[in-house]
Amino acid sequence: MAEEIGLFEALYTQRALRKLKPDDVPDELISKLIESATKAPSGGDRQPWRFLVIRDPETKRQIAEYYLRAWEQAYPSGSVGNTISAGVYASADHLARNMAGVPVLIMACIERTGTEATFGLGGSIFPAVQNLLLAARGLGLGCALTSLHKRYDSEIKALLGIPDNVETAALLPVGYPEEGTRYGPTRRAPVADVSYREKWGQAW
Repeated sequence: MAEEIGLFEALYTQRALRKLKPDDVPDELISKLIESATKAPSGGDRQPWRFLVIRDPETKRQIAEYYLRAWEQAYPSGSVGNTISAGVYASADHLARNMAGVPVLIMACIERTGTEATFGLGGSIFPAVQNLLLAARGLGLGCALTSLHKRYDSEIKALLGIPDNVETAALLPVGYPEEGTRYGPTRRAPVADVSYREKWGQAW
């Protein structure tokens, strides 16, 4: 287990790490990630999240095929500079072409009762996903929030035996970072550029 870090160090240095070693990640650490995820808030404290841990090589291979197909559809040749930076493209392309070799895939899912709007469902699963990402940072694991699998959602749900009343929200590849792959600090727009005071458009 990695040396403990403070909350704000985790917040300011957690980033998507997509270049991961094939080395095994113990169940103990995966359980810690999921336990951390379950400490998040959810609507009505319903806790509708479910986490599917995928290690089987053949299952990962099939998911990886769908994921690569979705990646090439979403970011065809010429995407760099128009919709995505060169650095992010290279990192995401690496993951898309090496997903099958990632030691653990976690599918974050949410059970629906049939009444929630999609946006409302997100409010009860993505805080849990963020907790999981922060826990990965604290444990020295690489992880990234991906959702391109949604382009082949029905096929992947069938592959994994996910019921109709369960939505897949995020596919989270987990592993130890490759050599040369590092955590933050991350670069973000200043608070003044993304915040208003009292009314929209008024300077912070």
